[in-house]
Amino acid sequence: MAGKVSAKADVYSYGILLLMVFTGRKPTDEQFDGDSSLRQWVGEAFPFAISDVIDSHLLNENNTTPTERSTAMNELLGRIMEIGLSCSRVSPNERMDMKEVVVGLRRVRQMTRTIEG
Repeated sequence: MAGKVSAKADVYSYGILLLMVFTGRKPTDEQFDGDSSLRQWVGEAFPFAISDVIDSHLLNENNTTPTERSTAMNELLGRIMEIGLSCSRVSPNERMDMKEVVVGLRRVRQMTRTIEG
């Protein structure tokens, strides 16, 4: 935000990238003008309505009743979005460091392996 290059700025960018990839939205989309932002939009949905902001192509739309697999997938996507939100906090001191991000993403990978069974 101050225009300085730092590891915390890279973490912020990585968090925004995660939010972009998993929502299918860009911070420059028309809906994010004025006081609204991609991060704010995801943050308002987190954790209870996270499936409302996830790119529909990532969700299993053919499944009308929640199954154990779709519930696990929603949890997995929620964890990824949580990492994105943690990385993109306004205050650099409150952001995760990349070691924490790696640990979180490894947990997500383990969850994925469990889901794929």
